[in-house]
Amino acid sequence: MLATVHPANAAVSDYLVNSFDSQIEINQDTSLSVTETIEVFFNIQKHGIFRIIPVVYSAGGKTIKARLIISSITNAQGQPYKYTTSRLNQSLQIKIGDPNSTLTGRQTYVIKYTIKDVLLSFKDHAEVYWNITGSEWDTIIQKASATVFSPSAEIIKTECYSGAIKTQIKNCTADFSGQQADFLATSPISWGCDLTIVVGLNPKNSLKFPEPIEKTLKLLSDNWGYPVALLPLGLLFFGWYKKGRDKRYLSDNLYIKDTAKPEKTVSIFHHEYLPLVYSPIDNLTPSQVGTIIDEKVDTKDVIAEIVELARLKYLEIKRIETKKLLRKNTDYLFIKKEKDPTPLKDYQKYLLDKIFDSKSEIKLSDLNNTFYPHLETFRQKLYANLKKEGIYLGDPRLARVKWGGIYALLMTLAFIPLISFVVSNANGLPFWLYFFSIMPAILLIKNMPSRTAWGYSLYRQIQGLKFYIDKGKWREEIAEKNLFFEEILPLAICLGLVQRLAKDMESLGIKPPSYLNSFYAGNFYSNFNHFSTKTASSFVSVPTNTKWSGSSHWSGGSGFSSSSGGGFSGGGSSGGGFGGGGGGSW
Repeated sequence: MLATVHPANAAVSDYLVNSFDSQIEINQDTSLSVTETIEVFFNIQKHGIFRIIPVVYSAGGKTIKARLIISSITNAQGQPYKYTTSRLNQSLQIKIGDPNSTLTGRQTYVIKYTIKDVLLSFKDHAEVYWNITGSEWDTIIQKASATVFSPSAEIIKTECYSGAIKTQIKNCTADFSGQQADFLATSPISWGCDLTIVVGLNPKNSLKFPEPIEKTLKLLSDNWGYPVALLPLGLLFFGWYKKGRDKRYLSDNLYIKDTAKPEKTVSIFHHEYLPLVYSPIDNLTPSQVGTIIDEKVDTKDVIAEIVELARLKYLEIKRIETKKLLRKNTDYLFIKKEKDPTPLKDYQKYLLDKIFDSKSEIKLSDLNNTFYPHLETFRQKLYANLKKEGIYLGDPRLARVKWGGIYALLMTLAFIPLISFVVSNANGLPFWLYFFSIMPAILLIKNMPSRTAWGYSLYRQIQGLKFYIDKGKWREEIAEKNLFFEEILPLAICLGLVQRLAKDMESLGIKPPSYLNSFYAGNFYSNFNHFSTKTASSFVSVPTNTKWSGSSHWSGGSGFSSSSGGGFSGGGSSGGGFGGGGGGSW
């Protein structure tokens, strides 16, 4: 918008526009040759006028940059005026006049220019949709008119709008025949009003529109903010495609680890069959299973590992209740068993050691605000184990950190040019696209850790196990149901299937495992859910005023019309189309 005043009438204005006439010729190459004849009357001494014409149009998320070339600026006798041009936001400002001399009275300015890329093309017609005067003059335009010549295409329909912008007031007349159309505003045009014309051309014409490739390149050039907004995500996707996809064996045997087997990268669209897995997977602990399935270590994986240690008889979990006034307080006691921990894996030993800390038994509530520093070390040891056992190509956490850093750098580098595009084109949609691309990028970063062929085989086995636990198939396949339930419970915890398993246990009349002391069969899921919630809360609780960087990782779980109808069929309004802008005196 121009910084203009709203004159009440011509008497209080420094100048008046007596007439504004525009002669427009539609060239065969679809450019427009425009001649604006502006007659003004200066009430006081002025250097001249300035004309502002928009050259960047954005609507419906699309930006079009028109190419405007000034041919000449003269007076009525053809004598040239001095002028300068400059960019003003999305417009070209033409400042006409000599700063060393002034003028008064009646003056005429003839501005000739050619503008390209503003002729619209639709299925049933081509169209000139042009704002003749613009709405941002700081005075009254007494008379406005326009004539359109179309030697290369027959004019088949016309429309005009004159009045307040964004309205369909038709204080104008339109007449056409063959290759010429004439328009006239029937009342003066004041600040905030304009004259807009629409000329429809026969689709059977000799106009030479740009070829599809040229149009596509022009569209990309005008809307380069979109590729910039998506460039960080695109490069991240390329990185995932090259480095983040899992490996797989060429054969379909998932159950034998053989590093000599030929392997390949898993295809994006590869659809695997679901393997039949009804029992625990050899040599995999629950926290490994939970981490392989979702590629992160969370509290349910730690809880599952504690229950696994209880199943292996390294500890016992006892539910204890105490009465306090009118309510019961439930806590849990961890009791350490005298068993050699040598067979355990490194992270299991660490977990067992840090729970008891040289004690033989400890209440869960006593671990509040004290256990949290050990979670990060547990995670590091577990990730190191997954790499050591050939399940991942590298440390999954470091892979995410690395690619997260690369993505942050790419987003930073894209931000500055993107801001430049948004400001210079008044098109903010690429900026929104820039931010919305963060969510798929996070998913890509999350899936950056690449499994080995053996790791991928284990992943598929775990998918099969999860499916069949959820379906209750183990009830049909395993005879020793009680024993199997004790083995499968820690896996159900890390896979989020405890409730489903508890229902099966209840329907079969199976008692809770002996290592879960005082957990009741009738409401086992309720008991265990309370234990799980309390454990998660105790393990991640941090003392007041203590900063812990690892805590966040742990949780329970004016414008150009782009409508297809152009300026016709009710789609037009005063202020629409290309052209527009305004002017003033100086």
